[in-house]
Amino acid sequence: MSLIDEIKARVDIVEVIGESVKLRRSGKNYIGFCPFHHNVHTPAFVVFPDTQTWRCFGACNTGGDVFHFVMKREGVTFAEALRRLAQRAGIPLTATPEAEAQEQERARLREALAAAALFYQGLLRRAGEAEPARAYLAARGLTPETVERFGLGYSPPAWHALLDHLRRQGFTLEELQAAGLVVVREDGTAFDRFRGRLMIPIRDPQGHVIGFGARALGNEEPKYLNSPQTALFDKSAVLFALDLARPEIRRTGVAVIVEGYFDAIMAHQAGFANVVAAMGTSLSEAQLRLLGRMLLGLSGRPGGPSVPRLILAMDADPAGMHAVLRGLAAARAAFPETTLELGPQGLIRLSGQLGVDLRVLTLPAGVDPDEWIRRDPEAWARALAAARPVIAFLLDYLAAQHPLEDPKGKSAFVREVVPILAAIPDPVERDVYIQQAARMARLNERVLLELVASQRYAPRGTKGDRRAGPPQGLRADPSRPGVPLLDSGREAEALLLAILGMAPDLLPYLNVRFAELGLEPLSEDDFGDTAHRALFRNLSAFGPVEEWPETEATVLQAAWAGLMEGRAAALRGFDPEDERWAEEALRIALWLREQRLRNILEELQGLADAMPDWPPGEFMAKWQALAEELKRVQRFRYRRIEREPRTLRAEEEA
Repeated sequence: MSLIDEIKARVDIVEVIGESVKLRRSGKNYIGFCPFHHNVHTPAFVVFPDTQTWRCFGACNTGGDVFHFVMKREGVTFAEALRRLAQRAGIPLTATPEAEAQEQERARLREALAAAALFYQGLLRRAGEAEPARAYLAARGLTPETVERFGLGYSPPAWHALLDHLRRQGFTLEELQAAGLVVVREDGTAFDRFRGRLMIPIRDPQGHVIGFGARALGNEEPKYLNSPQTALFDKSAVLFALDLARPEIRRTGVAVIVEGYFDAIMAHQAGFANVVAAMGTSLSEAQLRLLGRMLLGLSGRPGGPSVPRLILAMDADPAGMHAVLRGLAAARAAFPETTLELGPQGLIRLSGQLGVDLRVLTLPAGVDPDEWIRRDPEAWARALAAARPVIAFLLDYLAAQHPLEDPKGKSAFVREVVPILAAIPDPVERDVYIQQAARMARLNERVLLELVASQRYAPRGTKGDRRAGPPQGLRADPSRPGVPLLDSGREAEALLLAILGMAPDLLPYLNVRFAELGLEPLSEDDFGDTAHRALFRNLSAFGPVEEWPETEATVLQAAWAGLMEGRAAALRGFDPEDERWAEEALRIALWLREQRLRNILEELQGLADAMPDWPPGEFMAKWQALAEELKRVQRFRYRRIEREPRTLRAEEEA
């Protein structure tokens, strides 16, 4: 029995869910109101003790096991859910000596940073040398309550004040250097990294101090000095104030990203508690994915939008937008060794993958959110409500950058907008913006349509004859030569994960194809195995396995290694540029969606048989919609893939 299975066997899912959802017994199952969306009419949330699973038959249309519930309810990763449930079940989590040593080292760094934060906070409260910092905070309009809530502090100008203080507490010079608190010269002497500055603690989503932002109080340069990259702190993967914003983000389903520390601090003081800051850096994919994971499952919250919303309230001047508008794929190809900001295609594809509505709040010229909120918080609230969809914003911005009355300007505009339009996964939304861009450029809409289509369905550099049959290594169904055989659902899940692990770019492609069929994007709900759900969630959130955070990789590395080892024969000869692999991934993904829909309909049928008064009439429409969706999947999979296997490019040309 695996660790996951052992935990599920020892933990009662009804008891776990019953702690946050009021359940009533109905036959052998339990029914209640779904905690993940606003539904005041009908209890649509069902717990199945026999299978130790749950499902919402309302707006969520999602379900899973106890791990999935804890992850979704608490907004935590699989690793954290595993730890919590293992502790509840009384099962010790064993780790390798290397992993234990690494965790002890990280815990020690957290202790040092927490002690430093307390040291800085204590100095700020004292009169005397901290007076410039106190005067600066008063000038910025921050209340004592806000200063306390964010743990702001002051670093004295002395060269060894913090070093001496923490050494007396038992921390070694090596530990303080690893935490980014001191600088060690080549001759072995050391000094405090931060001196004579206002100290702003930076915390992870769980509230642990992982670094500092230090603001100069005079004319020193740089104005802001941040902690260096450490085992705990990566500036491009952290959002300031996320630990404080998390409850409000989860309550409303809306997250706002600003640029600077004080933009976020003032927003929270004014009551806008769903604001986080990118700390002056270009917005990164890791930061967006961090928020995206938190927004998962928040559709339809009371007072919030129907789709979780991310609002970018960042500098939109020409210099700033020029950096943002660099294409993500082209930039990464040119500079693969660097960490680059997210370009527009990446923003749009990522928002589609995460299922969020990405919007832009345009700031008045020369005004930052801090000043705007202090001057007129009600105007800020109205601006947030009126934030524009990112694609509409990008089209307007690009139209303003080019003389559209000039043929060359018109051509330059089209070159920039085509990749953006091609990245839109939803076909209806894409068509609307193609029409809008054509009107802006006074261009025949068909020209744009053809350019976008050529961008979306360009050959992927396939080598050799693409119509030669299935990729080598895949087992074939003897009754249908040339068509690989799908075994159990678990094997199909594993094979799809292995393909996506070796070619992560296929996931956006699959979601585009799903959207063209009127289907929701592929999600962890399409996977039945708990470990497979967690692996897919990480592939979606972090990309290639080597980019996963250490905590996630450590917990799941055995599962991933076993999955890849077991699929080695099936993946022999894998070539990510061969479109037949994309076709195979699509076929498996559709098969998984088909099984998921079948299971939901079977559960509905079982409930209807066991309880004549459930589901009520309002659920019949959902039942019919699921059945229609199942028919669409079956029709496409059987008629256009299974019976007539061919490349996707050939299918589009047919």
